[in-house]
Amino acid sequence: MKYIRRLDRGLARGEAAIAAAVLLIMILVAATQAALRNLTNLDFEWANLVLERMDWADSFLQKGTLWLAFFGASLSTFDEKHIAIDVLPRLAPPRIKQLLRAIVCTFSAITCFYLGRVFWLSVLNNAQEIPLEYSVLGPTDDMVHICDAPIEILIDAGLTRPDLFCGLRSALEVFGATMSTPDVALQLIVPAMFIFMAARFLSRAIAASVAFATNRLPADPEGEG
Repeated sequence: MKYIRRLDRGLARGEAAIAAAVLLIMILVAATQAALRNLTNLDFEWANLVLERMDWADSFLQKGTLWLAFFGASLSTFDEKHIAIDVLPRLAPPRIKQLLRAIVCTFSAITCFYLGRVFWLSVLNNAQEIPLEYSVLGPTDDMVHICDAPIEILIDAGLTRPDLFCGLRSALEVFGATMSTPDVALQLIVPAMFIFMAARFLSRAIAASVAFATNRLPADPEGEG
């Protein structure tokens, strides 16, 4: 269990780093948007052109807020600062406290797992709808995704394939997730973090069960070097 706690602590540091990076990028994007809008009010034409090219910014800020919310939720479970009713564990003797902790963490893991599954199916359902900007008329006169269309058809239609998104889309297809747009792909953070939290709760349920069975208190994960 000591190695699991170390791994969990390392993953939490990675989560915190990603959350900090997302927050920093969001601040830069929002500040740039605000500055450009002020410049457009001063009749700077180039600022208006840049704003038009930043039509992705609002969607990015929305999805960034979603990412921050779920990284924050996951980190709160790591620090055990999530909402909990802990009257009985506070009053119970140490060994019984570990039994209660094992039960609560087990049910929390099950809840997070099924929530993750529900949101996973929801994202897959949203991904079935391909918007016009990501579709092109295929060789058999049916609409196909721009990432799946032959290059000749894209050239004839005067379109360019978004290679970065198409590469990510191909990687996600390995897990059975065929994404239609970047916005839908970013929604995968919801089921991913629910499953991650389920694994975290499960590991703590196992640790508490071992502590109850052996009548030993688990080592403080924050106190390890």
